[in-house]
Amino acid sequence: MKIGILEDEREVSEKIRQYILRYFERQGTQAEVRVWSNAYDLLEEYHSDFDVLFLDIQLGMMNGMEAAERIRRLDPRVVIVFVTNLAQYAVDGYQVNAFDFILKPVDYNGFAMKLERITKELEHRKSGSFVSLKTKAGFVRLEISSIFYVEVRAHDVIYHTDGENVVVRGTMKNAVSELEGHYFSLCNSCYLVNLAHVRKANKSVVMSTGEELPVSQGKRKSFMSDLARYMGGTI
Repeated sequence: MKIGILEDEREVSEKIRQYILRYFERQGTQAEVRVWSNAYDLLEEYHSDFDVLFLDIQLGMMNGMEAAERIRRLDPRVVIVFVTNLAQYAVDGYQVNAFDFILKPVDYNGFAMKLERITKELEHRKSGSFVSLKTKAGFVRLEISSIFYVEVRAHDVIYHTDGENVVVRGTMKNAVSELEGHYFSLCNSCYLVNLAHVRKANKSVVMSTGEELPVSQGKRKSFMSDLARYMGGTI
């Protein structure tokens, strides 16, 4: 796995680097880690072959959020995780489809949980799972990891993706069947959610896109259970 760190505090960047190496050593694998202290050097040297980027939000002349916006134009697939002192700064991360954020000071156990989620997400993407959908224009083949959530509206089933949304005629039952075993769960009768794109969940679900979907009382227990198993790596 190739991982980049953008952090202007040397002590913090070194701690994150050591945490990464420690985590993958315990997994019996290796990680290549690159560190930058300013966003300009990162952007000048960046190539779209990184799997994960840990970006400090509060930097000097160009902050991590601005750097992420520019990186997204070059690389729509890299997993971006923001590192920040204040949680409210991470909210803007939805604009660049950030995967998660980490609050300083960074501790190993919390960081390892984030890495476990990231690893799971990357394995899911590399699995190359697809679903074929019949639309009015013909068949469309969608990469399952690109689906944020599925919505039922009247007799239409809408697949919300990182590209164009795909609309087919059908039922939620059909969608659930097609995506069974791929980390999806119903948060209510109208929305089937890709758990890999959930950022917050309680009475509503906040997606990686920043969209907020309601969680019905009848589905809340099963949805939160599915999400807990996914986060714990046993779903």
